[in-house]
Amino acid sequence: MRRDAIAGMLPAVFQRTMHPSGVLWALLDVMEGLHDSSEARLDAVEDLFHPYRCPERLVPFLARWVSVDHLGSGRDLVAHGAALAQWRGTREGLKAAVVIATGLTEIEIEEAADRPFHLIVRIPAECVLAEQVRHIVELDKPAATTFEMGELP
Repeated sequence: MRRDAIAGMLPAVFQRTMHPSGVLWALLDVMEGLHDSSEARLDAVEDLFHPYRCPERLVPFLARWVSVDHLGSGRDLVAHGAALAQWRGTREGLKAAVVIATGLTEIEIEEAADRPFHLIVRIPAECVLAEQVRHIVELDKPAATTFEMGELP
């Protein structure tokens, strides 16, 4: 807040006695300086909620906020959190969650033709992310659905 704006909030008697060499003028300078850091923070407040511009320590909070903290707390997960929530419980949503959370693009998820509510998740053999993929599928699949892990042909 600038000195003129602060001075405008003072009683009229103070406004009339204010001059550049006075104590009140110096106090208004100090008050203006006290507001600078708060105003700078408020000018960039939207950065606190943007997954790629916020400080690293806020990313886990944003992940909880958009309900993807069970998948991890990466910036990409936060950025895609709304879309993942929209597709949650579907085969496409499960695949997207695994791809975004792990970076693994070679994955197939199919529904077993002979077993209703059963998924077959196939990833490359010897994949080092197998346990992480299993964990994500376990947490993100529909509750009444079972699954098994397999290897890509």
